[in-house]
Amino acid sequence: MTASATETASSSSPSVSENDPQPPVDRRLVYLVVALLIISLGWLLYRLVTSDWLPIGDYRTLQLRVADVGGSETPIVGIYSRYQWNHPGPMLLYALALPYRLSGSSPVGLLLGALAINLGVIASTLWIAARAGRRTFVLVGFFLALLCFGMNPAGLADPWNPEFVILAVFATAIASWRVIFGDRVAAVLLVLIGSFTVQCHVGSALPVALLIAIAALALVVRSVRGTNRSHDRRTALIAAVVAVVCWIPPIIEQFIHSPGNLRLIYGFLRNPPLATTGFATGVRIMFRFLSIPGNWVRGTEPTLINFAINTSGWAIPWALLALCVAAWWAWRKRWRNELALCGIAGALVFTGAIAASRIVGTPSPYLLRWMWSIAAVTWLAVAAVALRQIALSRFGRRHANNLVVVATILVLVTMLVRGVNLTPLRLSNSWTRAIAALTPPALDAIKELPGPIYLGDGYGLDGSAGLDLLARAEEVGIDVRRGPSWAYIYGDNRTIERSQAASEVLFLTESARLETQSDPYYREIFTYDPLSPDQRAEFDALVAKHAGFDHPAGLSPAAIARGQEQLLEKWVQTELAAKSPSADFKRYLKLLLDGPVVSIFVSNGPPR
Repeated sequence: MTASATETASSSSPSVSENDPQPPVDRRLVYLVVALLIISLGWLLYRLVTSDWLPIGDYRTLQLRVADVGGSETPIVGIYSRYQWNHPGPMLLYALALPYRLSGSSPVGLLLGALAINLGVIASTLWIAARAGRRTFVLVGFFLALLCFGMNPAGLADPWNPEFVILAVFATAIASWRVIFGDRVAAVLLVLIGSFTVQCHVGSALPVALLIAIAALALVVRSVRGTNRSHDRRTALIAAVVAVVCWIPPIIEQFIHSPGNLRLIYGFLRNPPLATTGFATGVRIMFRFLSIPGNWVRGTEPTLINFAINTSGWAIPWALLALCVAAWWAWRKRWRNELALCGIAGALVFTGAIAASRIVGTPSPYLLRWMWSIAAVTWLAVAAVALRQIALSRFGRRHANNLVVVATILVLVTMLVRGVNLTPLRLSNSWTRAIAALTPPALDAIKELPGPIYLGDGYGLDGSAGLDLLARAEEVGIDVRRGPSWAYIYGDNRTIERSQAASEVLFLTESARLETQSDPYYREIFTYDPLSPDQRAEFDALVAKHAGFDHPAGLSPAAIARGQEQLLEKWVQTELAAKSPSADFKRYLKLLLDGPVVSIFVSNGPPR
């Protein structure tokens, strides 16, 4: 067979060229890798099952929507976006539903479900790689280990939708690469995992669309000019059927609603409500991911005080420079396998920069998690060329693959020593404590109220506490609902017009809390301050220093608080615009994020 045998393989599992050396792998190293994986997964499972994880915020929303799967309110769109539409499809919700049910509808079931999904993506990626030969298998395994290291083992069990796209985009890239050489399994998994990725988070749509387009073009060419056209045509047909099945729910939603979720997404992307980051900033963001040390390995991105990615200055894109050299070497050697991978990596870098340039508003790190995969694929392409060259030497013919396996072992050992950190899954320990304190008295109070009960809250700690009450009330059969504007997030069955409710429960902070305290129509049943007395005194002193104003005697506390809120907003905007925020602002922000004072009120009758 020639060096391009993988491109003209006639079977559904492309063969490996005899002129492409595939060094053996020492079985003892394989056993060690398996042992480390078993130990790591066992420890992770133990930590998850024994954790007292409380889903708050987006996690609680996810739990509610997963619980809807299989019933009359089964979602046919994805998780909500902050811009009044949903991510394209419900594949994530459907995939989490079974482990969630098997766990007895326990929140831990979401963690176990997320772990199962990510392990499935990893297994699929390794399956595709194994069909391409031992060298590809060990290399892909090594880069998967690096991605998992960056995610932290607990990240594999994170059910937040932006986290799933990390491994999924990497898997989609590997599948697209192998489809070029006629792998039917890769074609099916490309469509399946690619659809899952886009439905999880629309931010990944551009790179995934590119990967699918590359594979589709390759299949068309092979179907017309290949040596086994009937096989490639059947592959294309099977992949098309899988794609249609994956997108049935979003298509149904588009037809039964007006304007439909997909149309809302299209309108948002075409006419964004806020300014986008711009191409230069998008390139700077992409270059940061391609620099050394790679953020994707460390698992962090440099952020500013407003939690946006730091886009100041230009990082040297070492991975891109190395990719250019690797692509030139692969072209010179006529290594079409590696050259195709270099081409895919280069195309991903370009589309990654474009996608980053189209981010609306603040470029927060979670919006760009999938860029970790672009960096990994870029370095993978470089490593693939280097390892093939090494494999041609006398030493490499025997030990090239073993070197990669040893490197993988080092990553796994380091990951095991570092341990499992569940802190990122808790979002905020302060908020978790606050919600645990607020929900029980609120639940006891609403048991005496007539339903349906209207829930009024906000978008901070008060909103997360209110959402927790809504979920707990649903579990015990109490009818608590939010306003109609929340329907796209929780479903129509959890919303109601305020005027149609029989009673009302409120979670309030700041001036709204003080104003309601003086309203005889409401009863204050519980108040919680997440700060210690000393911290609260420090916070109040900062507010007085930067938002104090002369006011007439007798002005109500609520009116004073409203005036301070306006002054604080101006101060915050000034500090965020500064290159170096003041120490006062940093401390104020830290105390603010720990949470404001929250009071719970119930009405003495129907909402007014």
